[in-house]
Amino acid sequence: MIIDEIRKIRESKKISQTKIAEYLHISQGTYRDIESSRIRLTLENFLMICEYLEISPMQLIKKSDDNYVILSKEDIEDLNRICNKINNQTNLINDNHGVINIKNGDN
Repeated sequence: MIIDEIRKIRESKKISQTKIAEYLHISQGTYRDIESSRIRLTLENFLMICEYLEISPMQLIKKSDDNYVILSKEDIEDLNRICNKINNQTNLINDNHGVINIKNGDN
């Protein structure tokens, strides 16, 4: 399972559940429940965990014994939102010939 691969990689990198939980802004107990499959791993948390562990989501999926991925309606909405953000950023880069102006949110 994907979550088993996440646990193996986390342990091989000597990263505690607490550190990942802090990164995800959840309690260590909640993260423990995710790793033990008592709580469903959301797409957003999956992507954040991949980022923290410095591994691509596709590497994890390919390593997994799972033959399918179950996506909830919320996961699909999250995926659409993420794709839209990527498309918007790509359009900004293309429109500005590779230059992005970063503005403070207060401006």
